[in-house]
Amino acid sequence: MKRKILIDGYNLLYQFPELRRKLERDSEGARDMLVSYLASYAIEKDFAVVVVFDGNRRTARLTKRKKGIKIIFSKSTEDADFVIKKIIDRSGRNSDLVVVSSDKEIENYAKLCGVKTILSQRFARDVAERLPVELGEKYDTPLSQKEVDEWLQLFRKRSDSKDSISK
Repeated sequence: MKRKILIDGYNLLYQFPELRRKLERDSEGARDMLVSYLASYAIEKDFAVVVVFDGNRRTARLTKRKKGIKIIFSKSTEDADFVIKKIIDRSGRNSDLVVVSSDKEIENYAKLCGVKTILSQRFARDVAERLPVELGEKYDTPLSQKEVDEWLQLFRKRSDSKDSISK
């Protein structure tokens, strides 16, 4: 059975400065980026990942999967901490569960239930250390011949216009 990581979503998201800034403009985009980060990490480490976010009227009671990550939004009448505690309760003294949060109440609750914890700051560093290489390899696709020709044409035009200015 895979080790399961249960993550306090916004608590972890705020540990990434680029996601914190993005959250102000595009909360869904910030959450999606976090899920992308976690998906790469989960594949490398062979972990099952569950992320819990505070919900609102639009997302209340929503559970979905994206990039292999299970995403849960709390009801608008409860917070993510409540949902995390319910998941911990259901897991019992499960050595396969690890909770990621810097919330002392969640950390203490998990420990009382015999569940391991990792501080969000530490987990974020671990995830971030793996990002540049993984994302670079994943998204570094070669240009097609058409794209190369377009770039060459663009730079030739710039080069021609510079020559005419200097004359």
